Amino acid sequence: MRFILKESFKLIVRSKLNFFLNLISLTLCVLLIILSFYLIRASKFLQEYVQQNITLSVFIKDNVNQETINKFSEKLSQQPYTAKAEFISKEKAAEIFLKETGEDFKKILDYNPLPASFTLYLNSGYSVKDSLDKIISSLKQEDIVTEVVSKMEFLQKVISLSEKMKNYIFIFTGFMLLVSVYLVFSTVKLIMNSKYEELETMKLVGAKLSTIKLPIVINIIFIGILAGTISFLILISAINFFKVDWALLTNLTGFDLRIMILIMFLIGPFIGSFVSLIALRKISLKV
Repeated sequence: MRFILKESFKLIVRSKLNFFLNLISLTLCVLLIILSFYLIRASKFLQEYVQQNITLSVFIKDNVNQETINKFSEKLSQQPYTAKAEFISKEKAAEIFLKETGEDFKKILDYNPLPASFTLYLNSGYSVKDSLDKIISSLKQEDIVTEVVSKMEFLQKVISLSEKMKNYIFIFTGFMLLVSVYLVFSTVKLIMNSKYEELETMKLVGAKLSTIKLPIVINIIFIGILAGTISFLILISAINFFKVDWALLTNLTGFDLRIMILIMFLIGPFIGSFVSLIALRKISLKV
C-alpha cells in the first residue's frame, strides 16, 4: 500500500500542468453541480412561496360607512378564493406608511390621503394568472372598490428570471462536466503513455493488475478530494461574505446541510475514479 501511495504522489510531480488543469476543472464542476441543485430547489421554493403568499390589495372609496365595509368584508370571506381578508383603515394605512418610509405626511398635509383597503390572501389554487385576472375583474365591479393591485406580474418575472438562470447554469455545468471528464481521461492516457515501459516491466516481474492501476486511480481521487475541499472553502466564504442564513439553505435543499457538504466532497472523487476506471479498462497483464 505504501508503494501505491508513493507512486500516486509521484504522478502529481510528473504531470504538474495536468494536475492543476484537472483540479481547476473538477473544482468548477463541483461548484456548478451544487449551484445547479440549489437553483432547482430555489426555483421550486420560490414558486411554492408565490402560490402560498399571493395577495391582492383592494382599495376602498373614501367616505364609505362602516356597515357597507362590514358587508363587503363578509362577502369577501365567503368567496372560495379567499384564505383571509384583512381590513386596513385609513389610520392604519398611515401608521404603516410612517413605519415603512419614516416620513410623516401630516407635517405637510392636514388630511390623510391614503385610502382604506383590504389585503386579500388567496387560496393556493387561485394563484395562477387566469384565476387572478377573473378575481380582479370581479372585484373591480364592486361599487365601493376603486382599484385592485396584485404583485403577481412582478413575482412571475422573478420566477421567469430564475428559470432562465437555472437553464444557463445547467448548460454551463454540463459543459464543465464534459471538460472535467475529458481532462481526467486525457491525464490517465498521458500517464499511461509516459509510464509505458515501466508498466511493461511491472508486468514482466509479475505485478498484480491492481498494483498497476491503483496509483493512477488514487491520484485522480486525491485531485477530486482536493477539488471538493476548495469548493467547500469557496462556498463557506461566499455564505459568510453575503451573510446567507444557514437555515435558509437547509430549507432550500430539504435536508441537513451536512449532507450537502458530504456530497460536495464525493462528487470530485466519484467523477475522477469513474473516468479513470473507464480509461484503464484496456490495461491487462498481457505483455
